[in-house]
Amino acid sequence: MGGPFDRVFFELSVIDDDLEPKTITDLVGVDATTSYKKGYETPSGSQYRKTGAWILKSGEIKLHEDDFGDVIFLNWIKDLPNNNVWKELKSKYTVELSLIGYTHQMNSDFKLTSEIMFELSSRGLDLKIEPFLSLEDDE
Repeated sequence: MGGPFDRVFFELSVIDDDLEPKTITDLVGVDATTSYKKGYETPSGSQYRKTGAWILKSGEIKLHEDDFGDVIFLNWIKDLPNNNVWKELKSKYTVELSLIGYTHQMNSDFKLTSEIMFELSSRGLDLKIEPFLSLEDDE
């Protein structure tokens, strides 16, 4: 066991060419961190969005020696509605839930507890885990 990631991010994305961000916000009951329709200009103004998106981000969460982030992730998931909204969204849009972890070592762990798996399963959400080796020194 290599220990926990140094920092993690959680991200829930709903993506589709015909996506109307307000519709997703109304269904989920949570404001997106970022949202846009297809064809909207990017912040730099030099490009246009190729598809619509509604994205909820946790922001950076720094972890410590015995904190694998599982309790934080579980609480983040529990804050999402637990009803048929996910089935409805998945029938119309691409829904992606990601756990992004950065580490300074070659081997890091994330504890996917049975309670996390239950909460994900009850919502019908799949989890994509994206580990990255960070070569930066943020100390």
